[in-house]
Amino acid sequence: MIRRNDPLALLAIVMCTAAGAFVLVTPSRIPHTPQTLLMGLTLIGTLVLLMYLAGPAAFVAVTRTHVVVGNPLVKYRVPRSLVDGVRIDGFDIELQVSGHAPIPIAALTPGVGGHNRVPTGGYQTRLNKIAALLDHTPATLVAGTMARRYRYVHLVLLAVDVLALVGIVLSISTDPLA
Repeated sequence: MIRRNDPLALLAIVMCTAAGAFVLVTPSRIPHTPQTLLMGLTLIGTLVLLMYLAGPAAFVAVTRTHVVVGNPLVKYRVPRSLVDGVRIDGFDIELQVSGHAPIPIAALTPGVGGHNRVPTGGYQTRLNKIAALLDHTPATLVAGTMARRYRYVHLVLLAVDVLALVGIVLSISTDPLA
């Protein structure tokens, strides 16, 4: 399995998680109301969630029967018999599937910072990693079709986060002290 371990996203997750823990256990001499505490934790949670989706939420795994591409919001299970290879398309790395559109492999492209942080040769190295994973995993060819599923946990987390952010905006806009 190859997981997108983007150092910038992982650093932001660690820093924001530590900041959230600090906000929760701050001494009582620092004045804060429950609203400001909730607002701070919601904003920190939003940053952690977005950095998780831009970083380690993406993975690619090769099993004997399938290639599983887990992008942040959609997961694909492709039988090995349908895989036509992997190719670089600009700054994207895609899994070629016979009879279907190519599937972007988000785990092999940087999520935070984009193509500015990876030299062009770095994409070839990433392409070689997935090709080696396909070559070194023994294949048991099975018939079947490609399955595409939404990653509902990630979608629910995003929906809850958006609702929390809307709640903060409504709370601030209706605050009689403002």
